[in-house]
Amino acid sequence: MPRIPRVGALASLPSTIVPVNRVPFVARVAFSTTPVHPAGRKAEWLRDKLWKGEAPGGDDPYQERVEPEQTSNLPEEALDLSNVDRRPYPVRTTRLVLPPSHSEAMTEKEVESVDTEYTPATSIDDLEEISPVKTWWDQPGHWGEESEFQGFGSTNRVEDQAVMEIYVRQALVESLSYQQRGLLEEYAVKKWPFGDRAHLDRTLSVGIRFKDGKPLLSTHWSVVTEKLKNAGPGEVEEKVEISPEEAQQMVNALDPSWKTASLDDDHLKFAIRKRIYQLTGHFIPDVKVAAARTPQELITVALTFAKRGKKLAEVLEDQKALFALPNVKVHNRRVTPIDREVAVGRWKIIEEELQKRDLPVTGTGKYGKNKERDWLTGKA
Repeated sequence: MPRIPRVGALASLPSTIVPVNRVPFVARVAFSTTPVHPAGRKAEWLRDKLWKGEAPGGDDPYQERVEPEQTSNLPEEALDLSNVDRRPYPVRTTRLVLPPSHSEAMTEKEVESVDTEYTPATSIDDLEEISPVKTWWDQPGHWGEESEFQGFGSTNRVEDQAVMEIYVRQALVESLSYQQRGLLEEYAVKKWPFGDRAHLDRTLSVGIRFKDGKPLLSTHWSVVTEKLKNAGPGEVEEKVEISPEEAQQMVNALDPSWKTASLDDDHLKFAIRKRIYQLTGHFIPDVKVAAARTPQELITVALTFAKRGKKLAEVLEDQKALFALPNVKVHNRRVTPIDREVAVGRWKIIEEELQKRDLPVTGTGKYGKNKERDWLTGKA
């Protein structure tokens, strides 16, 4: 078939029509599963004809679809366990105000929907300043006096012999009272109240008799611990202080035979040692408690203080072997850089130059630590 020669000439002509890149209107419509045009009268007429009356349901069943309920095949016991607080027991029962867990702040629209009186801040001064978690325990209400550590033993250690004997006598009578009532094993591990002055006089008035070498309380032995057992929390929490002169008079009025009582029962000895530590502040080590057989030995062990060993500098000073060497000098403490500068005579000049520049002579002063290092390591 012969070609048309004029068609090739048309291809060489420049195009005068500018192409237009226009997005179709349908492509610009937001995606939705609902129909674009609502059902009109024809659709309603067709629904009425099909159902021969008013059609059940709404016009658009997709909008009124009910979400299915979540069902589980687990038994009721497992469903109940899913609602149990799984935090550790110390965290659930603590008296401390623990830091809250991390949470995201609501947006401005969410806050307005909840709080109608919400007014957004217009400047940085109107914003609430929230302290970091680092300073949580320094804030008021998060760490009070109830959270301070309170030791079991007395902070004021007894040094007088007569006062020590009175408190050991009190510990012995109280422990024997619990033992004769059959409550020693139960109350040996509990904290006993200190007791008032009437309780102290009551323990000193109870007589101690011996049966086969073992000590026993003679009269009114149940009344001694009945007051302690029934004491409410915080009722008798202050220890009775006794002067050495008064204690000596009490010791002279007592029969000294109680100091020779045999302490063979381990529970009895443990209760006496714990009570002595609570009243006098003297903690007797286990090795010495095991070796003690009588109250007199407990008194001797409690008042025998271990002497501090000598330092290496003191030992070398006593030997005097290194002091004879001309190039050796013994110091009784660590030699610091300041000591080295003082030895060569440069420290006075360094101190004057630091004071001229308003820099701290020792330590960091008002400038604090190196913040840049904390920024780089992520600590700040």
